[in-house]
Amino acid sequence: MKRNMTTSDYLRLVASLDDIDRRIVSLLQADGRMPFSHIAREIGVTEKTARSRVLDLIEQRVMQITAVTDPSVLGYGASALLGLTTRPDRPATKIAQELQKIPSIDYVVVSTSRYSLFAEVLCKDRAALQSTIENEVGKIDGIQSIEAMPYLSFHYQLAHFAAAKNKAESETGVRPREIDEIDVRIIRSLSEDGRKPFLQVADELDISEGQVRLRFKHLTDTGTVSVIALINPMSLEFRSMAWVAINVASGHRVMDIADALARLANTTYIVICAGRFDILTEFICQTDRELLDVIEKNVRSLPGIARLEISIYSDLYYKRLTPMRDEATSSRAEKV
Repeated sequence: MKRNMTTSDYLRLVASLDDIDRRIVSLLQADGRMPFSHIAREIGVTEKTARSRVLDLIEQRVMQITAVTDPSVLGYGASALLGLTTRPDRPATKIAQELQKIPSIDYVVVSTSRYSLFAEVLCKDRAALQSTIENEVGKIDGIQSIEAMPYLSFHYQLAHFAAAKNKAESETGVRPREIDEIDVRIIRSLSEDGRKPFLQVADELDISEGQVRLRFKHLTDTGTVSVIALINPMSLEFRSMAWVAINVASGHRVMDIADALARLANTTYIVICAGRFDILTEFICQTDRELLDVIEKNVRSLPGIARLEISIYSDLYYKRLTPMRDEATSSRAEKV
């Protein structure tokens, strides 16, 4: 089995987007399958212009439209966040470029904290994860130490950043749920192209288009999947981002604290992990002042938090996940 079938290109960080592109991204973050005609009406341009702008943003790797879901649905059975320290004689940004070449890594952060770098690794199983750490990450020149924080549970993700900043009580984000094999195959198909026509998905799965539509609606209504425009949040001026690592106080349930964090504005990603910390949470804000307010007023005040450690992002490299495929599947695809 191949370890990981992520896309080869990371999302490109752009200094700024013009007003039309920004509004298009905002609409597609809310609904990645929004028809071009609807986008055109919302922003006051022709359908041809809307279509051209969307395709340009995808081609330039500013955004990717994909299905966001629990990584295990895509075949990733073992994941970890790696905290890396580096030698002073090798810039962290150079090491980050090397980390991006490892297929199993989908997320690299340059940070100013205890760790110079963070890298999220997603693999088929624990053996593959260990091999990646030892034989790929560990061999990069300039890495001084590696601390692995293995994920015990993916808990919450909300990659619609405006919704995360202004979180409604009804916002559930994406969470792991039990689904059947047909639902898994629908999600995997849409992770490759979130705007793929339902008829094409139905043909791939040999079921009716109506069944695909009904199942997709149920998957989105329950927060099992969200088809959105994935974009580097720093391209949308969320320039103050941080990993907040949390230790839970004795007598409190880790799951309860994770649920409380998911309800907070500005949280986009939560995992329950092993190692030095109990919970890893990502926060996105537009300014450092906003980030400080969120942490001081909302996070530190939560009952059950014994200790937290904040790691500020200096740079972020980010790509979507696509499904893992076994060798037999890959061989058949190549012959076709």
